[in-house]
Order: sequence, then structure tokens, then C-alpha cells
Amino acid sequence: MRNLIYIILLLVNYVGYSCSCNPYRLMEQQQREMQSECIFIGKVIKVNDDLTYKIQVVESLDGGDVQDNIYIGQNWKTCYPYIEENGFWLFYGRIVDGFFKVNRCGLSRPFDHPFASLSDSDEVQKLSRKLDSENLVEKEADIIFKQMQLMDLANEIKALRRRRDSYLRPNKIN
Repeated sequence: MRNLIYIILLLVNYVGYSCSCNPYRLMEQQQREMQSECIFIGKVIKVNDDLTYKIQVVESLDGGDVQDNIYIGQNWKTCYPYIEENGFWLFYGRIVDGFFKVNRCGLSRPFDHPFASLSDSDEVQKLSRKLDSENLVEKEADIIFKQMQLMDLANEIKALRRRRDSYLRPNKIN
């Protein structure tokens, strides 16, 4: 009986701390991420061994983050996205107990490896057809796949800038 109780406690702890992310289409993920407290392009300038990292805001994409502001971020222990190296990122997150936290299973991603679900945009679909139709070696396919990811990231940032600018621009009365 005692062993059964230990097993149940271990399972409860595992389920409580594990992270499973449901696959969503890019557009659905983007709509969920619009509810974020903080949306910005940031530069990870330091990563520490204790799950923390330092980010400098490069550009606010929701109008709420001050350029050059420094956040101390904290990785989730068992969930991605996980920040582990310096570089530029698109961040979606919030402040929790004084730390910046990316949204679990969210769209925060680095510019050099911007992995996310692919969009249905014409540009991405054209490259997708190229991937399907040609006998490419793995390296060529990886390059095309990364181009698709970069296109989606660039389009997402453009859309976020338009959204921010429409909120920040005062209504004109004709």
C-alpha cells in the first residue's frame, strides 16, 4: 500500500510539472498570443545556469515596453520555449513574481531558428510545393524550410507593427 501511495504522488508531481503542447495552426497561435502582457523584439544578452536570462528590449510591438529596458527572464523548468543562448528573439510573455516569463507553448522564438507552425501564406505555400515536388538533399530541404520559417516570422512582425501603430496613432477626425 505504501508503494502505491508513493507511485501516485510521483505521478501527480510529474503531471503537475510536465508540459504538453497541443499543435495549433499558426494563425490560432498568433490570436492567442495577442493577449500577452508583453510583446517585443528583444536581444538575449546573458544566459545563466539558474534558468534565468537577461533581455534588452529592442522594439516594443505592443507599445508597452520601453526600448532598451532590461528584463530578467526565467525559463520554465519543463516547458518550451526555452532560452539558452544569446541572440534576437520575438517575445510574447508576462511578468510573474518579478521575472519575465515567455508564454508556455507559445510563439516566442529566436530569429536564427524561428520554428513554429507554418502559415498558409502564398509565399510559404509556394516554397512548400517546391519541397514536395523536388528531390532535394536534406541540407537543401532544411534551407528551404528555414526560409519558410523566416518568412512567417517577418510577416508576423510586420502585422504586429501595423497593429501597434494603429493603437498608438490618434484617431483622425475629418
